[in-house]
Amino acid sequence: MRSKTLLLQNWRCHQSPIDFAAITPDYYSETLQRVEYAPSAAKPEHIMHSALATPRAALMAVFAAFGAIFGTFSGSVPQLVANYGLNNASYGFGITLMVAATVCAMSLSGFMARHFSHRHLLLALLPLTFGLMAALFMSTAPLLFYILAALLGLVSGAMDVIMNAEGGQIEVDLQRPVYMAFHGSVSLSVAVFAILSSLLSTNYGTHASILAASTVVIAAAFLVHRNVPVRQKTATAPRKAKPELRAAFTRPLLVIGMAAGLIISVEVTALLWSSKLLAETAPQLAAISGLGAAFFGLCNAMVRFPSDGLRARFGDLHVMMTLVWLAIIGFAGLGLTTSFASNVFFFALVGMGVAILVPSLLAMAARETPMNRAAGISVARLIAGAPRIVAPTAFGEVAEIASTRVAFGLCAIVLLAAFVFMNVLRMMKHDVAPAKLTKPHPQS
Repeated sequence: MRSKTLLLQNWRCHQSPIDFAAITPDYYSETLQRVEYAPSAAKPEHIMHSALATPRAALMAVFAAFGAIFGTFSGSVPQLVANYGLNNASYGFGITLMVAATVCAMSLSGFMARHFSHRHLLLALLPLTFGLMAALFMSTAPLLFYILAALLGLVSGAMDVIMNAEGGQIEVDLQRPVYMAFHGSVSLSVAVFAILSSLLSTNYGTHASILAASTVVIAAAFLVHRNVPVRQKTATAPRKAKPELRAAFTRPLLVIGMAAGLIISVEVTALLWSSKLLAETAPQLAAISGLGAAFFGLCNAMVRFPSDGLRARFGDLHVMMTLVWLAIIGFAGLGLTTSFASNVFFFALVGMGVAILVPSLLAMAARETPMNRAAGISVARLIAGAPRIVAPTAFGEVAEIASTRVAFGLCAIVLLAAFVFMNVLRMMKHDVAPAKLTKPHPQS
């Protein structure tokens, strides 16, 4: 409906026939700009809507709901492990199953996006992700933990790709970098629900944590239903072009995927083991063991919200290669300190350091396949799968044999390897500021 309105406005502004064959992926955003700035044209009503009644606001709520789900998960890990009777190794194996399922789902998400709109996929996947998390919290049978963890990974993996693809499309539509604000919404939500979950699950049980997270999920689903449009399909590639996914396996995308895999593996570790480390460090403070994930998420958000301006000015890689050292120092500190307060500080440092690494890499991956952004993200996630699948089991084994603290310290070495891949991307001269990519074409 929105696209038809834009076409009609374009005809009214210029009083010329519309050449449908000349429509490009940027046509609608260019048409919107002509409509908004045409001297004699009044702004249509759908442009003058409130800030909350926009696709951007709806997607911010979706990212917040996603953060609420996994913030709730990370804050309740000690209670989950106790309920299921797991040790470090068996818990790590369960997370490995979750990650493996996530990677499988991400590899199929580009196919899903070609056949279903982002709106319909978000409306289906968001409540399903929450439902599986709730089932995981309410069960106590060890076998069900593995099954539900795998199903949660499968659905949340598809959800991750689709909401990132929609975020990339909104950034293109708005003609300015806004991508990091979505991920800032995730981080802020993780911060709130990690500490809330640890308090509720310790004092009232994991059921109370589920109820708290449900409020954000319901609100996000409502906003998606009201404000996210069914987008028109972009122009298809010529028949002689390579198949989409095969063509996406470019050298830059391979390097992006490997860097993302290493970073995601330590980022997931920081979230899903932080409360366990703090509970081991100070058992008497178990009710606030979610502080590690909370400060991780809070500092994540503090860096992400203003980072779009830095990305536009300096480019993704320049900012990434500076911040990653904060995370390296943070993981090294977690491996050395035995103080509860110091651990919380180093988790905050890790949160700052990894804040924009994965979102920036995903934005770069999406730009590799502009005709289907979900396909580029899917390929990058697929390549990232190997280190992500191995990491949870490896971390759990090290934590069981040595200690959780030693396992966290080794994550600094993993991030050093990711820094090497970023440097390879820099040498490929692949760093382009988002503002240059989304700059409107000059008007004729």
